[in-house]
Amino acid sequence: MIQAPLYFQSASGLCSVGWTSDGVNAFRFLGSTSLPEQAVGNAPIWVFEAVRAITKHLAGEPQGLTHIPLDLTDLTAFQRKVAVVLRSTRPGQTLTYGEVALLAGSPGAARAVGRAVKTNPILLLIPCHRVVAADGPGGWSAFGDPAIKARLLELETLHT
Repeated sequence: MIQAPLYFQSASGLCSVGWTSDGVNAFRFLGSTSLPEQAVGNAPIWVFEAVRAITKHLAGEPQGLTHIPLDLTDLTAFQRKVAVVLRSTRPGQTLTYGEVALLAGSPGAARAVGRAVKTNPILLLIPCHRVVAADGPGGWSAFGDPAIKARLLELETLHT
């Protein structure tokens, strides 16, 4: 059963996390600075623990975040493979689209990796910010804001 999102403040602004009984299935940077009226719902303890880890990560204390369970049932089989590859990268490490495609078992599927990254519903926990273009730090990110991608990469690089 999908739950209403839990909203919380972080060093990167307002965020939201959604979950099912199997794990987190949504994470977003909302950009707003004010919490909605129904900011805290009836979340299980593990969701609040995940929020604490995410908040520390965004405050400059990088966390592995791979201990947070994810519910990937809404993703395609290829998107799940990409998610596994990205979750296995350590903070500060980057991969090109082609490298992700190869590690996901689909050499030559760099464009498909781009689509998977662009539609990533679980930002930060499926660290799409670690995917870069072959010619440098550019490339698509589901964050929609290149500054957030650059900030996350810088934060992880400074503390690894």
